[in-house]
Amino acid sequence: MKKILSLGAAAAVLSLTAVAASAEIVATDNGTAPVAGGEYVVEIKVDGEFPLVSDLAATQFTVEASDNLTLASFTKTSTGMAEFNEERMSFTYANSEAPADGTVLLSLVFTVDAAAEEEVSVKIVPDAGFEAGVDVDAITSVVVDVTDEPISDEPVPTETPEPTVETEPAISVDTPPTETPDDDNPSTGVALAVIPALVAGAAAVVAAKKRK
Repeated sequence: MKKILSLGAAAAVLSLTAVAASAEIVATDNGTAPVAGGEYVVEIKVDGEFPLVSDLAATQFTVEASDNLTLASFTKTSTGMAEFNEERMSFTYANSEAPADGTVLLSLVFTVDAAAEEEVSVKIVPDAGFEAGVDVDAITSVVVDVTDEPISDEPVPTETPEPTVETEPAISVDTPPTETPDDDNPSTGVALAVIPALVAGAAAVVAAKKRK
């Protein structure tokens, strides 16, 4: 019976250890690459359930960055009691309630002193007694040049051609050819016919005056 209880206790301890291992405090750059002569942002955040120490949400660690990174500024969480010492790069946190998953405990902005193609690194070193639930693996990233531009998946807009306005073809009207009078036809025919009539009319007027 005692052996059975011992095995059960061991299983419970292993179960608690597995839960603690799944809850981590991690360092991440959120997939952003450091730019030569620019900035590099690293966040220390909660990944999963915050590990408890003696029923208290607490952690203490030191941030170690490669020599080609210089701390420019930092932002600490507003939850609980958080303190960060820039000179020692040490962080202390305590709270009666565990911060939620995804909570950023500390955000660090570094100036990149490395050239393109060089590597930079940042890692967390927990203090003694606070090793549980801290991811000690360093994050490394290759420095890119400032002229390197990320490739976008968005399609490049193309210029829309202006709509062409179709014009109706001009309607041509066939005009009948103008007939020119034949030179052989005398142009004085009408005049010759009118002149005798005028003479006759004038003679009649003269005759009428004489009768009076």
